[in-house]
Amino acid sequence: MDFIALIKKSFSIAWENKILWLFGFLSGGVGSAGAGNFSGFSFPFSPIDSKTPNFETEKTEELILGAHDTVSQVPIETWIFLGVAITVVILVIFTIGIFVSNWSAAALVASILQRNTQKPTFGSGARLGMKYWWRFYLVSLVFGLVLLGIILLLGFPVVILFLAGFTPLAIATLIVVVLIFIIFLIVYSVVGSLILVLSQRLIIHKGVGVMESIRLSGGLLKTHKGESLLTYVVALGLNMAISFVMLIILFPLLIIGGILFFVGLWWLIAIIAIPAMIGLFIFSGFLQAFNAAYWTLFYEHLAAKEGW
Repeated sequence: MDFIALIKKSFSIAWENKILWLFGFLSGGVGSAGAGNFSGFSFPFSPIDSKTPNFETEKTEELILGAHDTVSQVPIETWIFLGVAITVVILVIFTIGIFVSNWSAAALVASILQRNTQKPTFGSGARLGMKYWWRFYLVSLVFGLVLLGIILLLGFPVVILFLAGFTPLAIATLIVVVLIFIIFLIVYSVVGSLILVLSQRLIIHKGVGVMESIRLSGGLLKTHKGESLLTYVVALGLNMAISFVMLIILFPLLIIGGILFFVGLWWLIAIIAIPAMIGLFIFSGFLQAFNAAYWTLFYEHLAAKEGW
């Protein structure tokens, strides 16, 4: 495997097809931003005489009592309705997030796999994403359930020992369980990541189901374990190097932002932060597209060896 050629071609695919950046951003580069109103902070340094009425304290107490009275007057049915409504909104947002993430991931991988037959576009990618997003979600769910099952299996004896009152033995078991889980998590993160990326591409390339894609990808990994592990190490090192470079680039901006924060130049922070965040989102989308191209090319390399 020529890794220099693999990296160059992955970069070329990601760079020449800008629409992949959008799918990449939505699949794994989505972040959240919050804003806070810092102008409301106040620091009273003036001494308070015990004989002088503290009007601010009295006003605060009045507001608290007023709020308590208002809350107590709201019927219990209203609170139940609000709780149900908030829960429904959270579930809807969570469901939309799952759909968008898997739809865009499927669109990204499928667009790269079919790049030789049709140039990646938003329309074609969106249609392919709609076709395969459910199976992408299911294959990820399988790996998540396996991890959850291992956690429950390892934690069960610890809980039983604690409930039975064998606290020293439970603590010792917990230490052993934690060590075993750390080792398992390292192995599972490597093997699971490799099987996951291969399964996603098998779902599209060969049109197989979720469990069949996992079985086939496991066979590929077993047959080409040395090459697969080396490809994973190269990808890991490359992403760590990119993260380090990004940290070096962002560090001066963070220092400047901290200085402006203490000086109180909020408007200047916004001017700097907005283009910086836009640039970060664009780079995140490109990086996701590059990684998708990297693993797709590696899958095509293994598929060619298998004669698929």
